[in-house]
Amino acid sequence: MGLGGYLTWTAVARELVQASGIRKVFPFEQHGNLIKPIKTPIFKNNPYIQQDFDNEIAVPMQLNNPNTNYCKQDTPQKAVHRYDKHIIQQICEFYGIRNPSLKCELYFDDEEINSVESLLKDLGDFIVIEPQSNDEYTVNKKYPLSNWQYVADQLIKDGHTLVQIGRSTKDQVLDGVVDMTGKTSFREAAFIIKCAKLFVSSEGGLMHAANAVDTESVILYTGFIHPTMTCYPENTNIWIGSNHGPCGMKAYCHQCKLEAENHNPNEILESARSALK
Repeated sequence: MGLGGYLTWTAVARELVQASGIRKVFPFEQHGNLIKPIKTPIFKNNPYIQQDFDNEIAVPMQLNNPNTNYCKQDTPQKAVHRYDKHIIQQICEFYGIRNPSLKCELYFDDEEINSVESLLKDLGDFIVIEPQSNDEYTVNKKYPLSNWQYVADQLIKDGHTLVQIGRSTKDQVLDGVVDMTGKTSFREAAFIIKCAKLFVSSEGGLMHAANAVDTESVILYTGFIHPTMTCYPENTNIWIGSNHGPCGMKAYCHQCKLEAENHNPNEILESARSALK
């Protein structure tokens, strides 16, 4: 499970605690007869989640329960997803919880806050952009870097400062931005987003982080998945793959690539400008 997936479980943890009246949940995975407690930086400092064995009563929360998995079939070529509702809603449905708040949770400590504030010193107001896509699972979330560069160029011309975060991949750093790629942990990147006026990116883990820190976002979706599965209502969610998606293709999808290459990046630009008003 990726960090974005763990973030969605923070929303489930909160909803379970509020529904049960018990103070915390205990996250684990079950592999045969083995119970594996799950520890991840995403759960750090979370008041709803028990990270250590102790005598406190906690609600068990199995993260790999097949009944809560939005991926109904997964082959090397294709994933078949349930997308009639958000994955937070899907998981909560299993626990009998209706209408959960689509709100992830992150709790920062002083060291993380001080580290980010030092990075952002004298920067002023800024927008965070993240043009990279994690292609380890599928290549079909990619959006042309040249289109992201166009969006960045126009926002800079508008007088905005842009900060790029994400993995340290020098050939994917946009011109004209403040380059913070590879300089932070995921949690610190999330706090940078918290300090920003707007977050602009493709669908991915940092989108869930932006939701956790209450920063409005403009999010681009290719035809790989349906936005309903992961999108948040406070964001501007742009689905460029509606003509063929959701395809769920993990192997190369020509249609996803064609739609991304032919998409007019002005849609992202104007959505960002509108969100900044």
